[in-house]
Amino acid sequence: MKELIKTIMIILLVIVSGYLVYEMNNMERTLADLDVQDSIRVVTVEQFDHGLNDLELQFIGRGKHIQQFQIDLQQMNNKLDETTKNFDMKLDSISVAINELRSTTESQLANLKTDQESIGDRITKLQRNTNQSVMDLQTALTKLNRDFSDMEKRVKTLETPPTDATKKK
Repeated sequence: MKELIKTIMIILLVIVSGYLVYEMNNMERTLADLDVQDSIRVVTVEQFDHGLNDLELQFIGRGKHIQQFQIDLQQMNNKLDETTKNFDMKLDSISVAINELRSTTESQLANLKTDQESIGDRITKLQRNTNQSVMDLQTALTKLNRDFSDMEKRVKTLETPPTDATKKK
C-alpha cells in the first residue's frame, strides 16, 4: 500500500514538473517572440532615423518637411514607448502567473505531504488494530481448543462406564 502511494506521489510529481517545464517553454517562446518584435521595431526606428537624416540633408531650409518628420518621429517614439509599456505589462503578468503557479504548486505539494502523512498514520493505526485483533482471535482460539478438549474428555468419561465399580460389588 505504501509502495502504491509512493508510486502515485512520484507520478504526480513527474506530471506537475512536466507541466511546469511545458509552461516555462511556452513563456520562453512568448518572450522570444516579444524580443523579435522589439528588435523589428528598433530596426524600423533606426531606418526612420536614417531616412530623416537623409531628408534633413536633402531639404535643408525646408522647415515644413522637417516639422512633418519631427511629428512622425514623435509619433514613432510615442508608439515605441507604448510598445515598451505593453511589453513591461506582459512581463509583469507573466511573472505574476509564474509566482501564482509556484505558490499553488507548493501549496498542493504541502497538502499532498500532509495527506500522505495522515494516510501513513491511519495505516499504522489500522495495522496495530489488526495485529491486536489477530492476537485476540488467537487467544480465543487457544481457549476454545482447551475448552473443546476438556469437553471431549468429559464426554468420553460419561460414555465409558467405570469398570472398577462393577467388579467391586
